[in-house]
Amino acid sequence: MSAVFDHLPSRLFFPLASVHREHYAALLLIYYRLFLEYHSGVERELVVAAFDDYFRSLAAVPEPDEGGPDPDEPIGAPEPGDTVGTGVEESSESVDTPARVDRGDTRVAASGFLRRLIEYGWMNEEEQQDFARVINISSYATPFFEALYRVEQGISVEYESHVIGIYSSLVGDAARDHGEHAVINAHGHARMLVESLKVLHQNIRRHIQALYDGDPEVHEILHIHYDLYMNEVIDRAYNRLKTSENLSKYRPKILSAVARYLADDGWLGRTAEKLAVIKRLSVSGARDLLRSLLTEIRDELKNLDPLLTQIDDKNRRYSRISTERIKARLYSDATIAGKIKQILAAWAEGIGGAAGPRTLDHGIYRHRRLDAGSLYTRRTRTLDEDAFSIAPLDDFDLERAETELLLRIRNQLSPERVAGFLEPFCPPDGSAVPAHAIVSNMESFVRVIYAAAYAESRDERFPFRVLWYDDEVSSGRFAFRRHDFSRRRTP
Repeated sequence: MSAVFDHLPSRLFFPLASVHREHYAALLLIYYRLFLEYHSGVERELVVAAFDDYFRSLAAVPEPDEGGPDPDEPIGAPEPGDTVGTGVEESSESVDTPARVDRGDTRVAASGFLRRLIEYGWMNEEEQQDFARVINISSYATPFFEALYRVEQGISVEYESHVIGIYSSLVGDAARDHGEHAVINAHGHARMLVESLKVLHQNIRRHIQALYDGDPEVHEILHIHYDLYMNEVIDRAYNRLKTSENLSKYRPKILSAVARYLADDGWLGRTAEKLAVIKRLSVSGARDLLRSLLTEIRDELKNLDPLLTQIDDKNRRYSRISTERIKARLYSDATIAGKIKQILAAWAEGIGGAAGPRTLDHGIYRHRRLDAGSLYTRRTRTLDEDAFSIAPLDDFDLERAETELLLRIRNQLSPERVAGFLEPFCPPDGSAVPAHAIVSNMESFVRVIYAAAYAESRDERFPFRVLWYDDEVSSGRFAFRRHDFSRRRTP
């Protein structure tokens, strides 16, 4: 049995589950911003004035609930008289007319909502010695205020700050002199770092699912990818965690410090005595706790790499899916899948047959009727034994292959050797030399072929260029497309 409601009021979550939840959430955030501005609570008059300004900005102002839900009633069930979906009471004239509060009565509505929030346990009221009434946050409601505020502002996680927090706590004089505080602080940062990365890993799936929900247009996919996903995953702190080298820079030093403290019995003894006072443990128990915290920090940092790899894999998967969805929308009729979709759409619209044929945007197939021949059947074929036979080379091709093999064995076809072969033929002034003037035998023919390949593929690294023509030439028994070689002019 959970003991949560042993500490929390039973109706704490009613405002956020009621039909007026949007108004309650807005008022809680208004109060929380005031609370952050003032050091010792917020006077009731200031809270009511801020709530009053909120209600004055509304066209229809709901009245606060006069009672919470019945304990046996499901959470969020509307109160009697509420109009579901509007969050207001029905008017006697029309069920579609929202209840309104006169502008002079907005302060009454503000006071009523504040009173309800105090009754539900979100806040408490204290009267000072000068009779001023101050509204404070209930201690157990603090994390819920923070959660609402973070959701409204957009949750941002600084993964780097956790790494720096661990480093500054363990590597330096603070850990040597006050290890009982430094280790606890470093352990908290390590847990928050891992938990934040786990949440990030799980939330990528939400962005992937958004690409499949409905049939988003291209501009919607781009918005999801660049405005939502890129902002949360790529452009945020995770990108800095991966690119600024802070993890690879600080992690070895942190692990070295942890190993040093675990091996230092004197430091463990001194720190355990101080930790025992803080945690109300025996010295031996505090020593075991200290070892456990340091070990967890070490293991958490060592196990980050598999988690980061999984995040990167999901990120690549998301980018690929996003790109494919955009391509499918832009070129839906250019792919086989798009053409099949177009055919099926034509069938669904009743086009063809009695309705008359329609010419599609492609000629893949025109459907007239369905019969047995429309079904796909696996084709079988008999392979001819001649398909596995190798045609013998003619004498010229065989001689060329043998010469090429011998030249490669003697390393005569490297770019440097081929350039040396062209060196005496090409003048230094850069004038062109026809290739058929160089060919005299099979070895020179093979070298000319390689020279043309190197001149095209190696750009400026090969000292000769090649210029091709459309006609063919012959030199003895060698026939090939006409081309010239010339030296590259050095700048």
